[in-house]
Amino acid sequence: MLKNRFSLFVILLLFSSFKGFAQDPVFSQFYNSAIYLNPALIGEEENMYLNFAHRSQWGSLEFPYTTSQVSLIIPYFNDKHVVPEGHVGGVGVSFYGDEAGQGSSLKTYGGNASFAYNLHLSNKTVNRITFGMQLGFINKKIDRSQLEWGEQYNPFIGFDNSIVPAELDQLQNRTFFDITAGVFWRYFANSDTKKIQSVYAGFSAGHLNHPDESILEGNMNRLPVLYKVHGGMVFELSQKTSISANFLSLLQDQVNQTNIGSFLSYQLPFDTRGQMSNLVTRIGAWYRVEDSFIASIEFLTNNLQFGFSYDWNVTSLRYNNRGTGSYEISMGYRFFKPAAPKVRY
Repeated sequence: MLKNRFSLFVILLLFSSFKGFAQDPVFSQFYNSAIYLNPALIGEEENMYLNFAHRSQWGSLEFPYTTSQVSLIIPYFNDKHVVPEGHVGGVGVSFYGDEAGQGSSLKTYGGNASFAYNLHLSNKTVNRITFGMQLGFINKKIDRSQLEWGEQYNPFIGFDNSIVPAELDQLQNRTFFDITAGVFWRYFANSDTKKIQSVYAGFSAGHLNHPDESILEGNMNRLPVLYKVHGGMVFELSQKTSISANFLSLLQDQVNQTNIGSFLSYQLPFDTRGQMSNLVTRIGAWYRVEDSFIASIEFLTNNLQFGFSYDWNVTSLRYNNRGTGSYEISMGYRFFKPAAPKVRY
């Protein structure tokens, strides 16, 4: 048992060091975690927006992996009465935390500030390019009291935690500075166009400064740049119904991850008031290539957003987690001006 626990922890450390995507928050509902997807998406928000997301995976194993984030976006206008040019951009702040390993011994926490500027290409409709920049700090630490080492094994009494392993002094906490930049293009069709409602595409690059994230003293492990390409289209089927197609592709250190999927959105015919006005439900189906199938459901109103998604793993890992997948929830509150919610994705 001791050997198995130690082996699992070593595997986790190696995974964290060499599997690039383990260094960054990974959300199936990436469209609801805009700041982590692309800092340029801050320029999309026309109202102050508070968002929370939580993801849990490998729940059937002894060491589940969890990720949580909270973010706040504040738009900036030089003139709210001039549409769309008056919307100049916005600022955002966000914080996230990852916990992994036995007893959540491996922890990663981060915080950042983001800025976005809108460049309008038309004064008749929304046709703009947004540039974003993100500056932040990331802290990685390991709870050394949760570790078990081979040299702590006594052949007469078994594991002896009074023995201090020599390797313990080689582990250290690490805090480093991180830079991300992004760009996003959005086109909203004229109101009399009934087929294509909007088209959008974005690109971001994270860890531009190649920060050293190693927790081993005397060892250097610089993060490779994480590239993200994303985009999609929204098609209007009727006054109350639309369907969208989306994709996200990530590339880091020659490792690729791609998500493709779509949403069906429908404005429910309920007579709602106040914060429940204009209730929209969205059902989504996604495929993370060679990894998992994802199903999602989401509810939107003028103010509120709630989403739930579940991942079914299709790799060989499914034989080790007894078929248990990953779940993710997202919640948001939009301090809106009187207008129906927009289907952005």
